[in-house]
Amino acid sequence: MKVHRKVLLPLLKIVAISAPLTWLWEAGGREAYARLFAHLSIPIFGILGLTSLNPNGARDRFINYLPFLILMLITPRLSALRRVVGIAVGFVAIFFAHVAFVYVASVSFLENNTMTADGFTTFFPAMLLSDSLPLVLWAVICHQFIRETIARVASSASADSPPASPR
Repeated sequence: MKVHRKVLLPLLKIVAISAPLTWLWEAGGREAYARLFAHLSIPIFGILGLTSLNPNGARDRFINYLPFLILMLITPRLSALRRVVGIAVGFVAIFFAHVAFVYVASVSFLENNTMTADGFTTFFPAMLLSDSLPLVLWAVICHQFIRETIARVASSASADSPPASPR
């Protein structure tokens, strides 16, 4: 029963945190962030010389705040200060990644929403980076937890394995 509890409780915690956050995002958070993003990013795009925006699918990537926030909230043994500062720094990094991604999306597509071959070679890696950024940020911020968990799993696996037979 203890093994089930070790697995079930973290899964319930993930669901208990991610379900309401996802609902809030869908119930108005997405639109609120899109307005905030437009307000903050349009001057940046002007500085970059981008006169028209064609985000074409970039807005769907804005949800990557959620996995980052959920990972930061469920990570055990993280001090409150590291958690709060990590979330704040992560949100700023994700915002600037969104700016970069919308910029890349805008220059990768033609006026008629078709993508050139050169555009794809720029857009696809930017899309992969945008999608993986929450996990990378979490891993950087929570590196101590990850290191301890890997060491614990490795020592548990080595303790459970039978001794090697002589050759």
